[in-house]
Amino acid sequence: MEKALSQILHECTPERVILFAEKRTLTNDKLKSLSFCIVVPSCEDKNALMQRLYLAIDSNVSINLTLYTHDEWTVLLEDPSSYAAWIGRRGRVIYEPTT
Repeated sequence: MEKALSQILHECTPERVILFAEKRTLTNDKLKSLSFCIVVPSCEDKNALMQRLYLAIDSNVSINLTLYTHDEWTVLLEDPSSYAAWIGRRGRVIYEPTT
């Protein structure tokens, strides 16, 4: 997880990174995948940023990314039925810049 986070931080300057899912095998509890939500201040081309992020992350497990801008995240958190609100409730913030 730390390696993937470092690679995310190398590609963009998020205001928050949330780990919201870790999947493991039932038989030996081996990690199979990680899911991150990345909130960036703004982004003109989210598809290009997502592509850069996926290409930058070198991992032995499957990595899933969800990307929101600050404004999208703020609006979606107000709707308790949104995916962003679910991530906010379920996830764990693993990165926020220090002020």
